[in-house]
Amino acid sequence: MRATLRWAHADLRAHRGQSVFVVLASAGIIGSLLLAVALFSYAANPWQRIFTQSDGAHVWLHTRAAADTDALSGLSDLEGVAGVSGPYRTGKATLESRGVRASVSLRATGPRPPDVARPLVTGGHWLKAGAGGVVLESSVARVLWAEPGDSLTVKGPDGASHTLRVAGVAEAAEPRYRPGGEPGVGWVLPGTLDQVAPRSTSQSMGLRLHDPADLDFTVQQAVTLLGADRVAEVTKWQQARAEAGSDDRLLGQLFAVFGLGALLAAALAASGAIGARIRSQLRDISILKAIGFTPGQVVRGFLLQHLAFALLGVALGTAAIALLGSRIPGRIGEAAGVWQDLPGHTALMIGVPSGAVLLIAAATTLAAWRAGQVPPVPMARSALPSASPMTSVSSSLAEMARLSSAQAS
Repeated sequence: MRATLRWAHADLRAHRGQSVFVVLASAGIIGSLLLAVALFSYAANPWQRIFTQSDGAHVWLHTRAAADTDALSGLSDLEGVAGVSGPYRTGKATLESRGVRASVSLRATGPRPPDVARPLVTGGHWLKAGAGGVVLESSVARVLWAEPGDSLTVKGPDGASHTLRVAGVAEAAEPRYRPGGEPGVGWVLPGTLDQVAPRSTSQSMGLRLHDPADLDFTVQQAVTLLGADRVAEVTKWQQARAEAGSDDRLLGQLFAVFGLGALLAAALAASGAIGARIRSQLRDISILKAIGFTPGQVVRGFLLQHLAFALLGVALGTAAIALLGSRIPGRIGEAAGVWQDLPGHTALMIGVPSGAVLLIAAATTLAAWRAGQVPPVPMARSALPSASPMTSVSSSLAEMARLSSAQAS
C-alpha cells in the first residue's frame, strides 16, 4: 500500500495539468447538474415556486357579512400562526372583456402589497393610490384575454355596470379560476370596491403556519373563534397545489427524463476524461508492471487518485452553486435562488453529488481495470526488422552464388 501511495503521489506531481483538468471537469459536471435540478424544480412545479416566493398562506378563511372584525384580528394570536394576510373586505363581481365573462371576488387592499400571501406582479404594476384599476390573478386574465392597460366592464351585485382598467396581472398561490367553478381573484383599492359593491361586507383572511402539519388543528381553532355559522368557506393549500399539479404533471415528467439523460451524459463525460488520462500513461503503467507492480496495485493507485479528484471536484462544484448560484444573471440565477427555499433542496444537494460520485467511481473502476491489464514492457528487439523465412533463404542463395563466382575468377 505504501508503494501504491508513493507512486500515486509521484504521478500527481508529474501530471499536474491533467489532474487539475479532471478536478475542474468534475466540478463543472456537478455544477451543471445542480443548475439543471434547480431549473427543473423551478419550472416543473410553478405553484410551489409561487408559494415560496410570495410567502403564501396555508389556509384562507372566507366569512359571511356577520363576521366579527375583532375576532378576525385575533386569528394572528392563534398557536402555530406565523403570519396573516388581511382581513380583506371582499365583494362578488362579474368581469367582461372581448365578449368573455368571468366571476371574480374583488379584495379591497392598499397601495402596498401584503407581506404574507403577496401577489407576484408579472405584468403592469400594483395598485397606486388614487389611480383605481384592478390587478387580476393570472388565470382570470388568461380567460378574459386581458392585459395591463385594457378596460373591463364590471357588474357588481346590484347589476350596475362600471369600467375598470387593468393595472396589472399577478400570480398567487391560490386555486386557479376555471369557468363554471369558484370565482377568481382580483385586487382593488377600497374606494373602487365601494363603487362596484358598496354593500358588501364579506371578509377574507389568509393564515401562514409555522408547521403545515398543524393545519387541521389551526382551522378548527379559527372556526371556533369566528363561529361556524359565520365561516362561508375554508380553502386549504393542498387544494391549490393539487389543481396546479394536475396541469404540470407532463412537464415534470419531461424534465425528469431530460434530467436522467443529463446524469448519464455527465457519467460519460467523466469516464471519457478519466479514460483519456489513463491512455496517456500506458508506457508508465507498463514500466510499473515491469518493475514489480501487480495489476491490483495499479488498479488501486488509479482508483485512489481519481476518487480523490472526484470528491474534490464535487465539493468545489457543490459549494460554488450553493454560494454563487443565485448571483448568476437571468432566469438561471433566479431559479437557483428560489430552489434553496423549496422543499427537498437539502436532499437533492446531497443526493445529486453522491450519485455523481458513484457514477464516476464506476467509470474509474472500469478504466483502472483496463489499466491493470496493460502488459509489462516487452523485451528489446533488434534495430533492424526481422525478415520472413523465404526472404532469409533467398538471401542465403544469393550470397552462395556470389562466393562461387569469386572463386572461379
